[in-house]
Amino acid sequence: MLIKYYFIGIFILQIVTLINSERLPFWQRARDQILNKVQNTNLEDFKFNDLFDLSEEKQEILQEEKEGYDTDYTYKSICFIDGKPMVVNNLDFALGRFRNAINISGWSYLEIETKGEYDPGFQAYAAGYIEGVLTQRVLHLHIQNTVKDYCKGYQNYCKKLMIFLDENMQYVKRKIDTAAKDNPYWQAVKMAYMQLTGIWHGYSSSKFNPSIQYEAHFVMLLNSNGDFYDLESKLNKTKDPADDITGGRCSGLIKVAPNNADLFISQVTMSGFQNMLRMLKLYKFGVDSILYPGHTSTFAGYPGVIYSSDDFALTSTGLAVIETTVKVWNISLYEATKTQGQILCWVRAVVANLLSRTPREWCQIFKRYNSGTYNNQWGILDYKRFTPEKPLPDSGLFYVLEQMPGHVYYQDLSLYLKEKTYFASYNIPFFKKASRISGFKAKGNEFYWFNWTDCPRAKIFARDHNKVIDLDTLTKLMRYNDYKHDEFSRCKCSPPYTAEAAISSRGDLNEPNGTYPLPGMGHVNHGALDYKGTNYELAKQLRFRAWSGPTYGNVPVFDWRTSLLAPKVKHFGHPDRWDFKPVDYRWETQLN
Repeated sequence: MLIKYYFIGIFILQIVTLINSERLPFWQRARDQILNKVQNTNLEDFKFNDLFDLSEEKQEILQEEKEGYDTDYTYKSICFIDGKPMVVNNLDFALGRFRNAINISGWSYLEIETKGEYDPGFQAYAAGYIEGVLTQRVLHLHIQNTVKDYCKGYQNYCKKLMIFLDENMQYVKRKIDTAAKDNPYWQAVKMAYMQLTGIWHGYSSSKFNPSIQYEAHFVMLLNSNGDFYDLESKLNKTKDPADDITGGRCSGLIKVAPNNADLFISQVTMSGFQNMLRMLKLYKFGVDSILYPGHTSTFAGYPGVIYSSDDFALTSTGLAVIETTVKVWNISLYEATKTQGQILCWVRAVVANLLSRTPREWCQIFKRYNSGTYNNQWGILDYKRFTPEKPLPDSGLFYVLEQMPGHVYYQDLSLYLKEKTYFASYNIPFFKKASRISGFKAKGNEFYWFNWTDCPRAKIFARDHNKVIDLDTLTKLMRYNDYKHDEFSRCKCSPPYTAEAAISSRGDLNEPNGTYPLPGMGHVNHGALDYKGTNYELAKQLRFRAWSGPTYGNVPVFDWRTSLLAPKVKHFGHPDRWDFKPVDYRWETQLN
């Protein structure tokens, strides 16, 4: 196979801004307008919707018809030449591989690898910088579709949000600046912020400058997106009914095969359809494997985001980590969410994956500095504790953690998994204390939709989990949606069913003029965007099966050309028709 190599020096990247802007492609001109606006705007006057003119965007995107069909990787690396960092094609201390195949498989693919003789923070920055350079185009489009207009019409909320983020980042800065060099926790936090800054610098063609930029730039906002779910409630942002998420975000499953022949873990992401520029990633850091045992990880994620955020991740310690989001109905809990003494969820997830060897360690590390933002139910599975066709251990195999503002609950549920053979996750707390304080217990008593045992997905999982015997049957269950015929998808609605009542929801298929008990059960910009699942053999190679796009089969293929959501939901860079097949991707990076 012919491999395409690209040779670019840092100095070339700097010259980009000196070229006549009218000769640059639209996406570069727009990016430069973003940077100029961000750098010359006071924090209190910051407005996302005024950053640049989009009048040329559709025409330019249509002209670039060959994007998203890559069959080979593009390689870039950072190395030192005459003492200066240069972007070249050979591995010195940071190598990146990128392939944009979204129009072939629905995914882009990214692998980043660093070498060990350099400081961990330096490695993280270099890894981020290479990612920013390689994924510049698709990252720009993802920004367009998501955070670019996040504050449109919500200036008062966003002013409070920017103040909150700034105060929290200043707290993190003080802790990083004063932390001992041999403190793995704060060095891991530093790595996360260094990597994030590297992505921003690489994306924006800034000078290679290993450092942390404590600012709410777009890459920071993308990584904090999950935390915004709860900050919106704390800071009183009003919600658009069309984006109501009472239908739930994400479905997860841990399942033991008959006779303990295999062990599966899977997760389906549910979100707005603007978020379908997806990326499969591998990060391998050349850091001390004793201090940072999770030095290598793979996950399904997004351009510019350094953790899964869905979540589905595998680490070099044999851990598999998933989550589904849990809504906080008891808003008084948000009094516990502060800017000081706390770290946002995205950072804590990165740190826990990097530092932990066991599910218990993961929980202990993640609970530190709980921010009460992006409140989730996490499932952590340890494949080191599993041997095919042998009895499951009574402990150490599987933990569940649930976070609320001011509270974190976790427990070893290995025995539960051994007895039940499955654990399903569907956005409702499992632990009684979490259910009570979050307000879910009261909501569940009022309406079945919020009840752990009576909600549609609970009943579908209970009925169908025994059908899972291999990866194919796991995939089939997790992609399941037959809402017009399944008894558990029926409701006191008109028409009498909802496409949200499925393992893989499709809110776009509900009737716009239908009547539903909750907005989130109706026609909404919300649905399952993917599937990820792995088993014992694949997990040993940090591999998993991935299927991009909304489910189809019993329901129609999602197509932007016919979707009623198309006029109001941004989807720059998306394929029109999402009828892709699953991929069992093989990483090129050597894991050992």
